[in-house]
Amino acid sequence: MKKKILWFTGMSGTGKSYYSKYISDNYKNYKINMLDGDIIRGRYDIPVGFTYDDICKNNLTIKDIVKKDYQNYDITIISVISPYENIRNQIKREFNKDLSFIYMHSDIESLRQRDTKGLYKKADNKEILNLIGYSDIADSRYERPISPDLILNTSFGINPNENIKKLNKFLKSMLNEI
Repeated sequence: MKKKILWFTGMSGTGKSYYSKYISDNYKNYKINMLDGDIIRGRYDIPVGFTYDDICKNNLTIKDIVKKDYQNYDITIISVISPYENIRNQIKREFNKDLSFIYMHSDIESLRQRDTKGLYKKADNKEILNLIGYSDIADSRYERPISPDLILNTSFGINPNENIKKLNKFLKSMLNEI
């Protein structure tokens, strides 16, 4: 059976963890492993800084963790910001057709209003100076993926059921390849 990797990328608060959990909860006929960026830094020895080099090392360490283990699962789901196109391309080359990038997009105003972790408020108050995709620091940029396999827009005004339909259609197509 062909193993698949779904790598959710997007800024904080775009719904990466939510849609990953949706897959895990609704595709129980498949053996699924979920790796969430919010949890993975604490579980593994991964750099916790937010410089460009730290973020790259973090993403490549996650790639190495996935590489060691993904053959044991039908679907491995990664939810991590992964802000740099060059690193995403490196990860894609490593896994080739086994990996699909899902880009979670949301406009900034929706992210600021949603702000489930309070990060955007902290950035606005200058308590966080390097919030990826939001702060003015060069290392904090989020590079929109050039050719993701799927884009889900989670901005306010977008019906979440439409994203679920798009995701299910994508998964059905992907799972037919297994």
